[in-house]
Amino acid sequence: MVFGFLTRLSNPGYERRREPRGSQLSGHVSIDGCEYPLKDWSRRGFSAACYRAEHYPGDKVDMTVRVDLDQEPLIFSCRAVVIWVDRDRRELAGVFTHLDTQIQEQIMAAIFARSAGVEESTAIHA
Repeated sequence: MVFGFLTRLSNPGYERRREPRGSQLSGHVSIDGCEYPLKDWSRRGFSAACYRAEHYPGDKVDMTVRVDLDQEPLIFSCRAVVIWVDRDRRELAGVFTHLDTQIQEQIMAAIFARSAGVEESTAIHA
């Protein structure tokens, strides 16, 4: 445990997330009737930009997520726990709770489909 903490301190590029993230996307989360653009998301959680509410780590929020996919938008409602809030950058991150397994599978399929398309596009233009 101490080693992992020291690794994060000594290596600013250290990636502590254990799951693939979707960051090449268009979508938003709606919390308390306000929409915030998604910065990235995974099967377990999300981060959003342009955040301007007064939530704190540990707060439970009801939310709706909409991600614009190639076929059709993925829209789902859920509850999340706020993990961190950066008021200077106006960003918020949270983890989903009680998220249906089918929604989790759709999220992962969308992330992998999107990353495969980006890799193909990069290879074509190289």
